Amino acid sequence: MKSEPSAHRPRPHWRHFAVNIISPAILTFALFSGLIFAVIIPTMKKNIIERKKEMIRELTQAAWSELAGLHEQEKQGALPRAAAQQAAIARIQTMRYGDDGKDYFWISDMQTRMVMHPYRAELNGQSLLDYSDPSGKKLFVEHTKVVREKGDGYVEYLWQWKDDEKRVVPKLSYVKGFTPWGWIVGTGIYLEDVRAEISQMIRRVLQISVGISAIIAALLAYISTQGLNLERRRWRAETALRESEEKYRLLVEGTTEGVLLVLQDRPVYANKTLLSRLGYAEEELAQLPLEKIIESVANGGLAAPAAERRAKLTLKSGEVSDVLLASAPVTIGDKAGLVLTIKDVAARKKTEETLARLVADLQSMLPLATRSIKSSPLTLATCALDTPIHKAAAAMARAKSSAILVHSPAGEPIGIVTDEDLRNRVLAAGLPATQPIANIMSAPLVRIEDRALLFEAARVMQERKVQHLVVTDERGATRGILTGTEVLHAQRHAIGALLGEIQEAQSPEELRDSRAKLPVFVKALLESGARVESVTRIMTTVSDAILVRLVALAEAELGPPPAAFSFVVLGSEAREEQTLATDQDNAIIYADVPADQNEAVQTYFLRLGEKVCRWLDLVGYRRCKGEVMASNRKWCQPLSQWRQYFSECVTAAKPQDLLDVNVFFDFRCAHGEADFVRQLREHLHHLLDGEGKNTFFFHLAQSTLQFKAPRGFFGNIQLESSGERPAAFNVKAATIPLVNFARMYALQNRFAETNTIERLRRLREQGLLLPSSHDELAQAYTALMQMRLTHQAAQIGRGVEPDNFIDLQELTQLEHSVLKKIFADITVFQARLETDFARTA
Repeated sequence: MKSEPSAHRPRPHWRHFAVNIISPAILTFALFSGLIFAVIIPTMKKNIIERKKEMIRELTQAAWSELAGLHEQEKQGALPRAAAQQAAIARIQTMRYGDDGKDYFWISDMQTRMVMHPYRAELNGQSLLDYSDPSGKKLFVEHTKVVREKGDGYVEYLWQWKDDEKRVVPKLSYVKGFTPWGWIVGTGIYLEDVRAEISQMIRRVLQISVGISAIIAALLAYISTQGLNLERRRWRAETALRESEEKYRLLVEGTTEGVLLVLQDRPVYANKTLLSRLGYAEEELAQLPLEKIIESVANGGLAAPAAERRAKLTLKSGEVSDVLLASAPVTIGDKAGLVLTIKDVAARKKTEETLARLVADLQSMLPLATRSIKSSPLTLATCALDTPIHKAAAAMARAKSSAILVHSPAGEPIGIVTDEDLRNRVLAAGLPATQPIANIMSAPLVRIEDRALLFEAARVMQERKVQHLVVTDERGATRGILTGTEVLHAQRHAIGALLGEIQEAQSPEELRDSRAKLPVFVKALLESGARVESVTRIMTTVSDAILVRLVALAEAELGPPPAAFSFVVLGSEAREEQTLATDQDNAIIYADVPADQNEAVQTYFLRLGEKVCRWLDLVGYRRCKGEVMASNRKWCQPLSQWRQYFSECVTAAKPQDLLDVNVFFDFRCAHGEADFVRQLREHLHHLLDGEGKNTFFFHLAQSTLQFKAPRGFFGNIQLESSGERPAAFNVKAATIPLVNFARMYALQNRFAETNTIERLRRLREQGLLLPSSHDELAQAYTALMQMRLTHQAAQIGRGVEPDNFIDLQELTQLEHSVLKKIFADITVFQARLETDFARTA
């Protein structure tokens, strides 16, 4: 069957999804919004206005009742009309209502004269026939007309705002006639008050509606997301079904093992590998009985269980060869059969022997790869500069050391004399043994920290062509001398051999082939129980060696550098925490040169950086998406410019500056002048002692706290999805808060260490971190890195490009629990960081 063109492969039914899921969701939301604005809000407006109208009608009725009560006294003879009317005017004039007590009543008569107005006394007793509002409406004439025709009613007009004569606003009044006296009593509401109440009501409705809409939107989004996921899964299932036969055929045809399909004891299909081995055409093979091709020599025959067994394969030429046979039952239609997998015994045996040698080599390498110099025997013999050679040799003999350190008058070791120097420079040259030792010593000393691994010491000895290293502790104090005999066998182990390959490589392609072996070593180290920090340091050492070799190859093409320089690595490589999925972060710092030479010097180093970065990409280290590489002019600068970068960063403390610090504080010299890096770090520490340090740390903490543990609202593990990749746990994102925590406190306390575990150890030793807190952080970081490396090694084993996204189904229940505990710890430690840095400037 021919594979289908990609154009005919199934696509997700997005139109179906949009019609059945998205459209109803949008329609529901639109109907709800339409109901709010077209029905609910207009109805509420109408109800508010009706309620206000009813209120002023009832208030006017109350005032009218006052008039009726006094008229009743008039009828009974208790009061004359004039007195009753004066009492009525007095009462109505003082009646007020409303929130501020300024809403009032007035009285006019049927001849349209003002009887009483509490705020417009100048109108009292005046004819109002010609009185009109600013719009020209004769409002009092309208009052009289409404009363004469209906007895009472509503009139809308413009009037002054309560007691403010300068402000005129719309007003709605209710008027009612009092027939016995020929009066009209009325009151009104200002429509601005009504509009304000309506606006307040609309705001409340909108707030409630927004809340309800948010809930509806969330529900619709959840339903849509679930529907989209179902649609994607359905599409993937269809695609998988459509492509399964094509993939199976490609797999069968591409395998180096023979595959034979047998139905009812007759061969019906064989892949190209088997046909080529047998020498038959496909049509010829279909005519042969199975026993003419394969004879099983193991118990149970071909129908035995699927475990591999030995068999005889008869070729067309008549030659018989030994093979390993595995079978699996199949049913096609109503026919039962077998799928036979046929492997050549000789080839299998050779493969097993190769794997066995590799495993043995790796196993013999493990003790060396994970053993630090601290656990190795060191010797220490010292003497002064003026010590006679024969006395120095005697001191070496007493200390059973093959070398002696020569110290300055201040007691600082400045040179070394080895037994080889005594042979070549004294005995062979006939030099008197009474001469001072200073005449034959070698300088400067080659030093290495005692935390380094033995294989790293072997690499240094090989690179510097020496047999003795001066071992120092973390503070630079001399601990002793490590001799070549302790690490000589390292060069015969797998990692040592790999580093030897790298140093001898003549092209980037050879380095790519050497680097391709690294995942095998990593997998073996992890399975053997090696410490994660040892594994990452081994990987970083390999990366450093590749970088150094690429720089040498680039210099061979470009010529010698015009100035001293340091090729600096940043980020995870600088922290010695590289994994199998990593990209480049590097820069070049070169010595300051006269201004007229800078352009030419920078051009050389930019060409060097471009070559090295391009080759690193070829070898397997992806280019940095943010262009933080030595090929970028911004990051290929003289030492003075780098000082300026850090000065601007610390003093300005802009967001991008702080991002640069997060990247560039983890920096380390991988090749060249290490002193440039030392000077730059000292400059940074000096800046952080300045007046603006509190503000700088405040802003840096705010930037750092943006990276949270991937923990959901209910404590579940948050997943990330991208493109066609299903949602997965980003293990790299989980480590960032831990790295940031260690970096922040290392920066505050001026630590030179860049490795996260080393930084945490220094914090514990300085009393800045409780032992229990140190253990929690270190164990959390180690567990996450273990998951990350194991996941990446497994991906490479499956032929998949390594990444940092773990399917939660790959993790055990215990690992799930560990992750949740780690995320809870991260939250606690970030709260401490916020307290220490982010709440005070």
